[in-house]
Amino acid sequence: MKFYRYLMAAVVMAAVLSGCRTRVDPYYPRGNQRPDNSGNQQPSTPDPQTDPELKLNSTWQITYEGRKVVSGAYTEEIHVNNIPANQNYLVSVINKANYSTYGGDLLAFFKNELEHNSDYVYQGAPEVIQFGRFRHGTWYAFVIGLDSGKKLTGEYTYCKFTVEEEEPSAGYLSWLGNWTVSDGRISYNIQISQEEANQVYRLDGWEVIEGNSDWVQMNLEYLETFFEPSDGRMYFVSQYITTYEDDDLDGAKVDELFLGVIDYDGITEEMGLYIVPDEGIDLAYAQLDDEEHVTVRPCNIKVNVGNDIFDGKFFCMQYIYQEVDNGNWHYYNDDSISFFDNAGGLQDVTMVKTKGNANVSRSAVQRNGKAHLTGEDKPLRGKVYVPREGKRAVKAVKF
Repeated sequence: MKFYRYLMAAVVMAAVLSGCRTRVDPYYPRGNQRPDNSGNQQPSTPDPQTDPELKLNSTWQITYEGRKVVSGAYTEEIHVNNIPANQNYLVSVINKANYSTYGGDLLAFFKNELEHNSDYVYQGAPEVIQFGRFRHGTWYAFVIGLDSGKKLTGEYTYCKFTVEEEEPSAGYLSWLGNWTVSDGRISYNIQISQEEANQVYRLDGWEVIEGNSDWVQMNLEYLETFFEPSDGRMYFVSQYITTYEDDDLDGAKVDELFLGVIDYDGITEEMGLYIVPDEGIDLAYAQLDDEEHVTVRPCNIKVNVGNDIFDGKFFCMQYIYQEVDNGNWHYYNDDSISFFDNAGGLQDVTMVKTKGNANVSRSAVQRNGKAHLTGEDKPLRGKVYVPREGKRAVKAVKF
């Protein structure tokens, strides 16, 4: 039986600026496994009245130029050439696991890209596009032709390329292992393991408290945290986890996320806890004090709450889920590790390295018939690089 607090669905508009803006903008792959963006596994039936004839245009060019450094940030560079000045086109970069879900059905893929991933429409060439860092494996970069009305023409070109995983640095390796993280009231035994060298970790054990029968044990979940080479820190980031059917809600479909919470204490809006439901927001960072001791500190966030502005630090971060059909929000657990004490003062959360095993399950997580995937089996999508100061959230939700 799940224990949760119901979250009020009153939505207020918000513009958010993360306070931890020195690190590389990370790549968040699991958001691309959402049902509306995961690929069409059913073959399409072409309609000769409306569907264009597919034609590979061998004069168009798209190439992967490798990893670059832009204003101190690592990016991936894609070049597009030999496309007429008045030609519209969509650029899509996906990995092998993502594209394989289409079973070679190019038309279905193009339709899905146009419907769900049409942020990257360009005209003419040459074009140099900076993407966030790709993870290792086989990737495909497509140019998909569009007419003046942004409809498919059937023309396309593509390239296939491979990204090799880097050798892990000493700084990256320093975070691997078992840790106990605590705010003095609540403690989790977590395990940090390698997901992508010098970039991404897998973190198991968050919101797991062994022997607490009133606690929803999140021991089948895991987070992805991100390494910042410039300062050696590990960042906690808001992220989509999975979608599944919840037995405690009569089989209702829910989206599970890991999100940040703010404690609004202004005077013109209802006080209390608000969540920031946007993905890809820096929530907190972990700073090594020495090889076995770490301090975790919350990131700053500036949020318009109704007619007021909240400008402060995240109160906490935790697993939260939303019912897909009605938009209602729920906690999994009423409490969590907090960055503030009972008197409202800022407190450090600590991590201490341990030799024992964390209370985690490393088996695949089964949700609605699907398992979490790792390595090249994970559907990944390239996203155009956006500097930290360019990222914005659009809303906050009152608990």
